[in-house]
Amino acid sequence: MITEPLFKEGDYIASKWSGDMAIIKGVTKKGYYSFKAYYSAMFDELKDLKKYKYELQVNYQESWHLATEEEKKKLDKIIKDAKNGE
Repeated sequence: MITEPLFKEGDYIASKWSGDMAIIKGVTKKGYYSFKAYYSAMFDELKDLKKYKYELQVNYQESWHLATEEEKKKLDKIIKDAKNGE
């Protein structure tokens, strides 16, 4: 059973457990969030979404929360650094 999405396009979200962070792109018809950006804390890397498909099933959204301002700034810096080749 698919629950209603808690997040919407443009929301910054962070995992309560892993420290991963993402920016929501939208929700697919199959009930998955797609992402504009996805940062893996375990590997300390911004994932290449053109190369790999990263999605979050809506049913698992309770392990995520809307990112704090500090988390948003951190993800924005990670994205900026990646674009600058750092």
